[in-house]
Amino acid sequence: MTPRYVRTLEEVRRLQKLYAEPEFEQFRSITALYETDPEVIAAVLPPPLTPTERPLVSVSVSHIGASNGLQPFGAAGLAVECSYEGLVGTYPLTMPMSTDSAVIFGRELYGEPKKVAEIEVVKNGDQVRGTVERYGVTYIELFGTVTEEMEPGDSGESSRFYFKFMPAPDGNGFDNDPVLVRVRHTGQTRLVQRLEGEIVLREAAHDPVVDVPVQKTLGLNYAEGDTYTHGEILTLVPGESFLPFMFGKSDDLELLAKESGIVGAGTGSS
Repeated sequence: MTPRYVRTLEEVRRLQKLYAEPEFEQFRSITALYETDPEVIAAVLPPPLTPTERPLVSVSVSHIGASNGLQPFGAAGLAVECSYEGLVGTYPLTMPMSTDSAVIFGRELYGEPKKVAEIEVVKNGDQVRGTVERYGVTYIELFGTVTEEMEPGDSGESSRFYFKFMPAPDGNGFDNDPVLVRVRHTGQTRLVQRLEGEIVLREAAHDPVVDVPVQKTLGLNYAEGDTYTHGEILTLVPGESFLPFMFGKSDDLELLAKESGIVGAGTGSS
């Protein structure tokens, strides 16, 4: 018997096709758009990404009902609008997921800033609520009441930017320079509803979404549909320029060490 840790070339080709053409269908999602402090946008964007004219932030809480590579899972995210050489997209600061397989898939393939969290999307008549919880704190909450039916259809194409990298095993810098990844999103919606509601971001030590404050809410909506992703590498990024951002997708390691009773760094071994 061949150990399942090793795949045949035929199996590898099938799995590579899943990597090349991920499908996320039957989603139910509540999404909000808001303006924040322009200085915050400038501070969180690693070069070569640059701010756009408006300091826009999108936040979403979703449930994915079917996929060609994953079981159903909850997904969320907070992303700032940005640009790369004139191409406008978003840079996600955090992407909580409800399963470890969803975290692993996106982190390894695209470099997405994913963490495991408890995620719920509940629709009861005209009332919709989405929540994200980690370490006992519900730090993202979107809720609202349906006020208008909107026209569903083709979602068009949008871009998300990620930095894919691996820390060096000696703890200093990176294995290699990070790469800037663009992921194109396409799809369609079957239902879109405008909401009158609220965005709530709460303090969380390991998930500092409150550092991207809501200054002006621009809108909320609820949607159901399907989305498809396609990734590509845009460019190499000098490691030195990305160093201040490399721990942005991790929990606070020093705080975790304090919580475990270890005060100093580098005092143990793995």
